[in-house]
Amino acid sequence: MDPLSAAHLLDACERGRALPAASRALLLLGAAHPDEPPGALAALPVGRRDARLLRLRERTLGPALEIETRCPACDERLELTVPGADLRAASPAAAPEPLRLDHNGTTVTFRLPTSRDLLDATDADGLLRRCVLEAHDSNGEPVADLGHEVRAALAQAMAEADPLAEVDLAMTCVACGHEWSDVLDVASFVWAEFEAWAPRLLRDVHRLASAYGWAERDVLAMSAWRRGQYLQLLDA
Repeated sequence: MDPLSAAHLLDACERGRALPAASRALLLLGAAHPDEPPGALAALPVGRRDARLLRLRERTLGPALEIETRCPACDERLELTVPGADLRAASPAAAPEPLRLDHNGTTVTFRLPTSRDLLDATDADGLLRRCVLEAHDSNGEPVADLGHEVRAALAQAMAEADPLAEVDLAMTCVACGHEWSDVLDVASFVWAEFEAWAPRLLRDVHRLASAYGWAERDVLAMSAWRRGQYLQLLDA
């Protein structure tokens, strides 16, 4: 996977402003994989989709995620550096589907949630129902209502089969010692980074276009290093 060009990233940020998180993730991946059918990207399990997003982010912005949060006990501002490769390592290779859960006499055959499921489901229970292919009791009779315990076990089985779909970060406050867990939404985090990057790039384009009379497409076609060199000359 090659890094996204500056022009493609600006285009994605502009087009994705009013879209939900799952659609934004597919927009970014579609720009990075122009030859892959959109339906194939939408059918990826969420964790494997996010592994691709992390790789795209690494090749475009760098290898480490800089995460900011606040301690829920004392409100201290904390910064955490997480290598994207470490997160991606938690995502297993594509597992054969469908998957199976046996819990308290109920057998559930299921698949992992995808971006399409996230877009179409209205709540967590709806998401689970979309992913259940078959459920039956110990006598082989179909089960219509899984019940709370089976649904909880199913959600846990999905998380174990696709761990990058919901990343828990263990946090410790350096000020008060409080320990807690933060959930990292990879798709939303990567989008927020690109969305914050876009205005900075546009300011650089404005400065260079104003100083040299270049068109936006010409400035965006330059490498980041070359744009930086010209900006340094303007500051000299």
